[in-house]
Amino acid sequence: MNRIMIISPHPDDEAIGCGGTIQKHVADGDVVQVELLTSGEKGGHELRETEVAGIREQEAMAAAAILGIAHVEFYREPDGGLRVNQTLVDRLSKRISGCKPNIIYAPHSAEQHPDHRVALRLLQRALCSMDLNEPPRVLAYEVWTPLQQLDEIVDITPYMETKLRAIAAYESQTRVMNFGAAARGLARYRGEMHSWPGGEFAEVFADLSRVVCRVFQTQ
Repeated sequence: MNRIMIISPHPDDEAIGCGGTIQKHVADGDVVQVELLTSGEKGGHELRETEVAGIREQEAMAAAAILGIAHVEFYREPDGGLRVNQTLVDRLSKRISGCKPNIIYAPHSAEQHPDHRVALRLLQRALCSMDLNEPPRVLAYEVWTPLQQLDEIVDITPYMETKLRAIAAYESQTRVMNFGAAARGLARYRGEMHSWPGGEFAEVFADLSRVVCRVFQTQ
């Protein structure tokens, strides 16, 4: 059994970026938990931020139930203003020490959204501050910006419909943007172009395990 940690900047990034892989881990008997850094309060589309945060956290729990995620940790950092600071580094380091994940998934360093890039730098700072006998693998996923470095390709064909149901649980977001269609299209492209032999749908990841302690440019 593996212990899996997902670093998700906003509610829905985990489902869009690696929902199929999460389901595969769960099907394999692995324990998956999500570190949800912000509550996505800026994505309210004219609703009050305090109201949006509660809605999106509820949606995150619904998506977690669909995917079989064991635990969601809410950090409640500012949406759109995520920054690496020592308090946040210490909090994530403590979570990693307690959970001892074998694999950590996080957004890749060239993601369009600045919170996504900060999330990876946060993970980098946390891991580099720790004295780990067996450092976890670090796999980077794509949400807003497709990856060019493809080190891990996961056939998610058996889990695609569950991934789409988890994305649909974020109704406050999917009623404005069709994230389900976008995620299905990208997974279909990855399946056709990169998953051979494999099924129709795939998710891809960059393996950053050996470079995670490089210093990323500070925003």
